[in-house]
Order: sequence, then structure tokens, then C-alpha cells
Amino acid sequence: MKKFLKLGSIATAIAATALMGTGCSKLEDFGTTNVNPGGTTTPVTAALLTNVESGMGAGYGVGIQPGYYAQYFAETQYPALSLYGAPIVSLPSYSSTLYDLQNIINLNSDPATKAVVATSGGNANQIGIARILKAYIFWTITDRWGDIPYSEALKGSGLPKYDKQQDIYVDLVKELKEGALQLDDASAPFKGDIIMNYAGTGTAAATNAKWRKFANSVRLLIALRTSKVYPTAGQWAATEFNAALTATGGLMTENTDNVIQTYPNTTFANPWYTTYVAAGARFDNAVSKTLTDTLSAYNDPRLGSYASTPNGMPYGLNQAAAQAVYDATTTAFPFKGKNSLATDPITILNSAMITFARAEAAERGWTTESALLMYNKGVTLSLTQYGATTGQVATYLAQPVVAYGTDNLHKIGVQRWLATYPNGIDAWAEYRRTGWPALKPAVNATNTSKQIPRRYQYNTEEYNLNGKNLSAAISLLSGGDSQDSRIWWDK
Repeated sequence: MKKFLKLGSIATAIAATALMGTGCSKLEDFGTTNVNPGGTTTPVTAALLTNVESGMGAGYGVGIQPGYYAQYFAETQYPALSLYGAPIVSLPSYSSTLYDLQNIINLNSDPATKAVVATSGGNANQIGIARILKAYIFWTITDRWGDIPYSEALKGSGLPKYDKQQDIYVDLVKELKEGALQLDDASAPFKGDIIMNYAGTGTAAATNAKWRKFANSVRLLIALRTSKVYPTAGQWAATEFNAALTATGGLMTENTDNVIQTYPNTTFANPWYTTYVAAGARFDNAVSKTLTDTLSAYNDPRLGSYASTPNGMPYGLNQAAAQAVYDATTTAFPFKGKNSLATDPITILNSAMITFARAEAAERGWTTESALLMYNKGVTLSLTQYGATTGQVATYLAQPVVAYGTDNLHKIGVQRWLATYPNGIDAWAEYRRTGWPALKPAVNATNTSKQIPRRYQYNTEEYNLNGKNLSAAISLLSGGDSQDSRIWWDK
């Protein structure tokens, strides 16, 4: 697990360690990308990229804790998070990761260093990919807390202001647009890219094509995320959605476009393997019965891929009740559970999620696409991603509870929730935005309202280290710094 670090308050220390390349010492399995051929203190930017991408299948790319709120997971023996105990992480998390990306941008922009770091790939490609990834990670952070340090973050300031989420959203779209356009197919590909070019043999054109699709797809999701604020065609959300829909480079449309975190071995391993198989394995986290029951009720062929058994853990029980029903042998764990392999991949973003977003936009009248065709394609993409046959897809789509035609936004929401697994960050955000699926709060919730949290609270560190700026941000929250307060787009 990455140590949670505070962005801004320890900026100078992190910047110093990043420039020394200390964040890359665990990446020896990726050849010599972390060896500085010039013997200078300038880091090898390929290693910085690998360091960032190595965490995409866990905290800032997928997110286990938000997965409790989305009821993908349930705690088995020591429930706290699934009972809505306040998160203890600092805001925003993973600042060392963001500094790695900012250093890639800075080093490739500075005339004094750009030629040196070009050994890792074309300067424009390095900057463009770093901007795209940085925007994506900041998006996952602001959707958890709301207002966060953004415009003054990553600049060495110990007291960065908190930007309004609305302003952050606008800039994230800009960064994704410009980052995608900046990619240069004629220059060298960015070495160390273990997500889009894991084998290291892809050309810049082939790798950049994947990044453009990813950037455009994230733009589309960001736009739709604001549907409560801008519900009608012609407003910002629909306008930006359509701009992403027609952007140069296109969208993720097939399973071959899926963004997948790969793992090479037991040293650099799948986190489910680390949790359930490796030394010190723990079994505190199971698949929620909410998810397994839904899959069972839908006769869903994905059940055998999503969970090690069909027996999900009842969600939201206190310790005594949870321990009374938990069975280490029969309880469902994510994916293969105790049979997980170190090299099993994890999907971060898939084309089904993008296609369901297109179905919703069409249903809302934002686009001229066929909502029916997009919905059916989204279901097909998700089922076939996990090995379903053509016949199984047809049978699944024919069920009244699935078939498009009535209660369509509900059906899109439930199917997107099913297809998004295990990405708890996106699933929790979509639940807050749409209300689908109709999740019931934890039976033994410990928070005051007993309701599913709407946001993360700011950590005590924030009050102690950046209190004045934090107070200004909290004053804009209706309800104050509470898990029940709604962030900007969650009207």
C-alpha cells in the first residue's frame, strides 16, 4: 500500500525525494528504466511513469474503500468502513504519485533538462501522457472530497488554496484535451508505459492512439458526471459530452481498448493475490451479497468471474453479526480469491462503461445516437469481456429485468454498476449521481445519519496544517465537513 501523503503541506519534502528518484527503487523488474545513464540527479522519467502506473490497479485507479460505499465489497471480521466510519486518509492522497507526473512535465518542459530526459521518449509524448494521467487521478480525488488544493498544488506551497470542484472539472477537461492533442506520433514512445505499452515494443503511434481514446473517454465521463448540475441539451455537460464524442482519436469502443493494469510477478503483484495468497494474507474483505444476489437474480454469467463463490457476504453488519455468518471456506472473495495469481490483470476502465454513458446521454436527448443500440452494446461488451458466448448474451438481454424499453435510466444505471466492477471510485460516484442501483444503507451503520456517505471528510491533518484555507472550503459546503454533505455535482 502507498503511504497517504498530504499534497501541499509536505510539498517541498516530496519534491526533493522525487527529484532524487527515490520513488522508483521498487521498479527493478522493468529492466534498466530506473538507471540514470548520465549519472546525474535528474530522474529517469520512464521510471517515474512506471511508478505511477504501478498503482493504478489499486488506490487511485480503482479504490477499495469507495467500493464499500458502492456495495461491491463487505467487511468480514473487523467492519468499520462498510459501517461508514470516517476515512482516516489525508487530502489529497497519493501526492507522491502526482509529483512524479508533475516532475515528468517539468523536466520535459525545461530547456536545461528536456534533452537529457528525452532518452525516455519524445518530450511531447511524455508531457501529454503525464497530463492525461494527472487529470484522471485528480478527478478521482476531487470526486471523493469535493473542493481540494488544485491550482496551487504541486508547486511547493505548504498552504495551497482549495479550488472549487466546478473550476477543477473545467480544467480537467482542458488538460485531457490538450494532453491528447500534444501527443506526437512522429517522436519516440514514452518508455516505462506498463499500461498502454506493457511489452515495450509498441510504436508511438499505436501507444498514443490508446492514450487519445482514454483521454477522450474520461472527458466524456467527466461531462456526464455533472448531469445534475447541467441536465439539458445545450448546457456545459451535453456540450462537452458531444465534444468528447467527436474528438480526434475517438473513444474506447471495444474490449481491446480496455485500460488494464498488468502485473509481472510476485514482487510486483496483483493486489488481490497480495491480499489473499501472499505471506500475511488477510480475509477481511469479501464480495458483497448485494452484488452476488443481483448477479444471481439476473442469471448473470459474470458471477463466476466476479467472485470466488456465489455466496456474498451480507453487507453492513456489525462485528458480532459479521463473524456469525462469515465462513472462510464458502464466503465469496473478489475474482479468484485464494486462487488469485500474482500476474492476474485488473481492469481500470472498460469500454462498456463508456458505452453505457453514451446510452444515457442518448436517452437524455443530449446526442442523436441510439440509446437502445448503445445499451445493448454495453451489455454485450461487459459480458463478453468475461467470456460470455453470443448465445448467453442474447439470453441475458431478453430478460424483462434487462431488456431495454421501460425504466431505461434505471436499467442503464444498474448495468453500468455491474460492468464497472471492481472500480469502486466510479461506482460510488455514479450511485451518488443517479441513485442506481437502489442500495440500502448498512444495517449497523455507525455514522450519525445512518446513510451511505456522500463524500470523504477532511482529515485532522488538514485542520492542523492548512486550517485557514480549509475553513474557506468548508464554509462553501452545505452541512459543513460531514460525510452527508454533497459535493458540487451531487445536487
